[in-house]
Amino acid sequence: PDCTFGPMEQMNQATHYLDGSMIYGTSVEQTMALRTMKGGSLNMEKYVKELPIPPGEERNYVKYDLVKKQNVIKPPLQTLFYMPLGTEECPYGNGTCFKAGDTRANSLPQLTVLYTLWVRQHNEFARELEWHNKHWDDERIFQESRKLVVACIQHITYNEWLPALLGENYTRENGLEMVNDWFHDTYDETVDPSVSNSFATAILPFAYSMISETIKNSIDLDDRGFISLKRVYNRPMNLVINGIDGLIQRLVEQKAQKVDMFFSETIKNYLYSKRTKSADENELSYYYPGMKIPADDLFGMDFISLAIQRSRDHGIPNYNKFRKYCGLKEIENIQDLSQIMVEGSVDKLIKQYKSWNHIDLLIGALLEKHAEGAMVGPTMRCMIRDQFVRTRAGDRYFYDLPNVFTEHQLEQIKSYKLATLLCHRGNDITRFPSQAFLILSSTNELTNCDSIKNIHFGRWSELSVITELTNY
Repeated sequence: PDCTFGPMEQMNQATHYLDGSMIYGTSVEQTMALRTMKGGSLNMEKYVKELPIPPGEERNYVKYDLVKKQNVIKPPLQTLFYMPLGTEECPYGNGTCFKAGDTRANSLPQLTVLYTLWVRQHNEFARELEWHNKHWDDERIFQESRKLVVACIQHITYNEWLPALLGENYTRENGLEMVNDWFHDTYDETVDPSVSNSFATAILPFAYSMISETIKNSIDLDDRGFISLKRVYNRPMNLVINGIDGLIQRLVEQKAQKVDMFFSETIKNYLYSKRTKSADENELSYYYPGMKIPADDLFGMDFISLAIQRSRDHGIPNYNKFRKYCGLKEIENIQDLSQIMVEGSVDKLIKQYKSWNHIDLLIGALLEKHAEGAMVGPTMRCMIRDQFVRTRAGDRYFYDLPNVFTEHQLEQIKSYKLATLLCHRGNDITRFPSQAFLILSSTNELTNCDSIKNIHFGRWSELSVITELTNY
């Protein structure tokens, strides 16, 4: 074997695979701390919430109170499950946090929602697998549930997210297309699936430019109220207070911001900031006395400045080097720069950089005109493609490889969408667009959640699997 060392690289605490580590953690110790060790499930916190009484139906909810010795109106209750509360204070003194595989699960409500739904999905998979295979022990159920969650994440990433980001034609023509009805043997033992330093440091931050400063969190479709992101940054308990269904439905209605050099106020000024407690959190602390409440309000940091400095600290080559790597025309003069950059950006670049050979990769990639059919420019699209082709080809357990799942199991997984997760693991969502990454339109209308296909677990019964395998 070749035991020579390559160029020196910085340490990366994240795993290099699409393996659900944000849910399960990056170490055995972390994973074990998140498990119940019963029925293959993950720990969740139970909350009981009062539901509104339908107008005119108050008398249907009259109950006799033994303490007050009189009839009282008792609203219906709904039991909701969220990730367990952490034993330590939130990062940066923001109160009580959820415990997850990734501490960033608490930073933005959009992330917290997704992490919560995936934990719920794991536990639902575990319940189904246990019911169909009653002889399985906790460890077997947990690992099979985890394997299935990871497969769903991989499928959504390649089948829905990448085509929406890079363009369907581009993904189909550049090694990222998923074969819909059969196995796809893409594994290559010579491919290094590691997340490149340049991708993690100077490309992936593009996603932060898509975050809106204001979000809606209401199921009422006529409501015009917005919530500033800085009010809920690193304050995950707002989800318990306000619920998640409204946020999920509103996120589908709101357009993502354009990938460019414009970032929200929270991302630019309030990163890692400490927030003051709200009236809602005062009320919550009354019902949960042990809950830690945020500290004093302070200004935070600028994410984009940190990302630029980090890429320089990591020795990431300049933007022009990556254009050459991607087979794109190198910049040799101002005219070249003007042809590929968005209007009004060239003068600013010349003012800030001595030469086009000094432009940081992140800045140059964000300022490029978007490629046809894509949400990003040609250089960024090339770097994203490079990473995700290697992530897939270098993973010998990737979900659509032969012998990872049976044919019928794979068929079920390939019917799973992000809409499946949002519909069936939300609190009480009944209608949702089938293409969750795209905004509502005449071709992506709201549909009943019952019509959005879920996984049929009969294919995971060991008897069914043995029967299927003996037919080959």
